[in-house]
Amino acid sequence: MNELNLKDFNRDKWENIGSNKWKRFGVPSVIAGLFITFAVIWVFLIPAAVVGLLILGFTVYMRERKNRIVVSIKPTEAMKAIARREEELHREKEKILYESFQK
Repeated sequence: MNELNLKDFNRDKWENIGSNKWKRFGVPSVIAGLFITFAVIWVFLIPAAVVGLLILGFTVYMRERKNRIVVSIKPTEAMKAIARREEELHREKEKILYESFQK
């Protein structure tokens, strides 16, 4: 290189451009990276974890389904009488409410 080219070349100018670039674009790029990371976790990883847990729960449910005890109780006369009384009370309540809203 000849001396003219060396005089025109300013090393400090080129070194400062790199540091200014980091100062200008460093913080926004970190914020953008955090946002993209958050979006990827929210959109992909959380639903994938939920689906995985649902599949795990379903497999455990299907595996333990055969170990259940089913109890059936035949209603006695007392139970039937209580059910009839509750039904009468329910009908009376509906009748009273219907009459009160008619006025």
